[in-house]
Amino acid sequence: PEAEKGGSGGELEPLNPAGPAAPSLVSMIVNHLKSQGLFDQFRRDCLADVDTKPAYQNLRQRVDNFVSNHLATHTWSPHLNKNQLRNSIRQQVLKSGMLESGIDRIISQVVDPKINHTFRPQVEKAVHEFLATLNHKEEAGPSTALSEEKTDASITVQDTYLS
Repeated sequence: PEAEKGGSGGELEPLNPAGPAAPSLVSMIVNHLKSQGLFDQFRRDCLADVDTKPAYQNLRQRVDNFVSNHLATHTWSPHLNKNQLRNSIRQQVLKSGMLESGIDRIISQVVDPKINHTFRPQVEKAVHEFLATLNHKEEAGPSTALSEEKTDASITVQDTYLS
């Protein structure tokens, strides 16, 4: 991906996500987003909506039918090892692949519609606030090569989100 560097005549330069400060900057941003509770909020938003979607209802019905059919082949007795039976069913559900395809459909119906209109604006706002705070701290402190690298990485990250 390419982004326009601000103030340099509008030429495009490739982003360098592997720059010296980039991994620590990304880690700091992710920790900031977590501390703001954004990931928890996104999880709650999606979970509140998931059981109303056809993909979830379809997957649940398929798993229920699979389990019912599997249990129909077993005769209950007091000596039946329920944990072993439960683990066997779990393994067969996983091997069937129905969870993977069902979860992909759930993500398409629950998460994808929220990405551009709900999640991205909130993440961009939090990242901009974090970068402003980071730049403010660097301006207040002594200038070092490391803080210059972080500032350069901050501009790169800002450009990435703005493009």
